[in-house]
Amino acid sequence: MSTVDRDRRTTGWQIAGIAFLGGVGGGVVFPILPVIGMDLGISGFMIGLILSANRITRLGFNPITGSLLDRFGARWPVAIGLAIEALGTLAFSIGLVADSPGAWFLAGRVIWGVGSSLLLVGTLAAVMAIAPQARRGGMTARVRTAISLGLPAGLVIGGLIADGASANAAFLTATALSVVAALLAVVVLPPTSGRSPEPAEQRSKPETTREQWRALLGLKTLRIIWGANALLFFAVSGVLLATIAVLVDQRQLFVFGLGAEGSAGLLMAVLMSARAGASLAAGRVLDRTKSRTRLLLPAMALVAIGFAGLGLATSSVTAAMALLVIGVGSGGLTIPMLTLLGDVTPPHLHGRALSVYQWSSDFGGALGPAAGLELGRLVGFGPSYAGVGLLMLAMALPLCGLIARER
Repeated sequence: MSTVDRDRRTTGWQIAGIAFLGGVGGGVVFPILPVIGMDLGISGFMIGLILSANRITRLGFNPITGSLLDRFGARWPVAIGLAIEALGTLAFSIGLVADSPGAWFLAGRVIWGVGSSLLLVGTLAAVMAIAPQARRGGMTARVRTAISLGLPAGLVIGGLIADGASANAAFLTATALSVVAALLAVVVLPPTSGRSPEPAEQRSKPETTREQWRALLGLKTLRIIWGANALLFFAVSGVLLATIAVLVDQRQLFVFGLGAEGSAGLLMAVLMSARAGASLAAGRVLDRTKSRTRLLLPAMALVAIGFAGLGLATSSVTAAMALLVIGVGSGGLTIPMLTLLGDVTPPHLHGRALSVYQWSSDFGGALGPAAGLELGRLVGFGPSYAGVGLLMLAMALPLCGLIARER
């Protein structure tokens, strides 16, 4: 391995560490806000709005993030994003003693949404700026896995600190983690955007921002990736995440004598662990083969089978097996799509392409909870999960299109 490759590999791991710390900071506050909100007399509707405010904010801010990354590179947008996240968690601390705690919590989640947009899109753009095509799968997988694992790690840390000390101590811990990650971003992240040199005729007549967006949105491969990603997040981060505790409670799928929430948390840990392992494995496979699409159909089928199995689960063991299959499938879908996105997008538009990818994640994840809970109430969770599995199978035709275009 050459010195340049070794340096890139090291930087890739450092970017993954920054992404993980940023995710931990976000996870710390998530299990605390509902409990604190109820204690402070905040209505259930308002608490739900507060928890979803960061994702709603990202829907509006993600395109701006993409343009900033393509213009300035990842270093300062990510560092500033982490600093903004720190301000968001400070707003939570103020809310604990303020006369209008709900307003402060909502403001904190909105502020956090802006910062997390810069972090989530920026770390992926940063690794794509330094990853050679032959190593893009593995390096992208590390950063994406770090993002995925940061949130559940933060959930655990936040709950432990809140139980052992106080909610304010947890919020201040999240603030400190974001500040540390911001300082690391200034030192670690590449200072440039990764923009490739342009021919002289293009420099004399540069594309306008509108023309760049039009060219990006005109790439059919990217439209398929964005659509498939929205559907995946609708299913896994939306429907499943919002309904698993209710399913556990209704069917008595308890684990180790825990209640519905604790059992659901352990079962989701099975999914997250399987997803992380599958993501890293998929990255290695992609770096050893010329094909970016060979894993897509098998992974999609696994997600569909997993949802069908979860709908039929009558014990915690069968539920865990179904969630493991969903985790493997979702990891096997995400990394090939991200890697293919990096391949087909011009380097100077990586930020915008990734911002739309994140937008599709937030859109699907925002629709899923309401749809999953309402369908579960109307027809039951067995038919609901079966329906989600069939919806995943509907990916087959567009994914076959990606395979055909690659060939």
